[in-house]
Amino acid sequence: MLLIIFYLLMLLALLGIAAIVIRKIPILTKLPLEPEGESLLKMQNVAVGLIRGVATRPYHWLMFFGWTEKLLRRTRILFLKIDSFFVSLIAKSRNKSQELAVKSREWVSEKRMKKIEKLKLVARLKMTVEQKEEHLLRSLRQNPKDIKAYRELGLLYLECKNQQDATAAFEEVLRLNPEDEMAKMKLEEMKIKEAGPVVGENKNSESQT
Repeated sequence: MLLIIFYLLMLLALLGIAAIVIRKIPILTKLPLEPEGESLLKMQNVAVGLIRGVATRPYHWLMFFGWTEKLLRRTRILFLKIDSFFVSLIAKSRNKSQELAVKSREWVSEKRMKKIEKLKLVARLKMTVEQKEEHLLRSLRQNPKDIKAYRELGLLYLECKNQQDATAAFEEVLRLNPEDEMAKMKLEEMKIKEAGPVVGENKNSESQT
């Protein structure tokens, strides 16, 4: 790139010299007519004088080279700024990419952990009623006076709508502890549910009569 700029500057310098020579052409055309040999000699002398004049004007050349140096410096600074901009842009892009990669890994890890916890919870909830019943019965075999085990067994039977076994479990709780309020309440609720349809049927029969 710098080589191209150098060639362009050289071309501009040649064009400048040509422009100076062209400006002197009107002077050459105004010269009086003389024999061909003398005319050619005079034109040659004028051209040589012009070239010497250009060559012997150090001030113009200093200005030209000074301008060239400034142009090259500004061009270099411009290229450095452009290079710095792209380096900064690449660094920001790389940092952003790394940040997104870290967040993505964290999100995937968090999602995996949540899935594992969910699977563990589902596995715990999948314990069947039979397994729970077997666990409670095993506890009662080890300790036949375990009121808590009888109470939980009664609640388990209620969830399964097995009122007969639930009644037996809560009655056993009251046998071991006649003051157990929960067992009394559950037995009372079951009696009300059993009596409910009968009361309703009696009312319907009375209204029909």
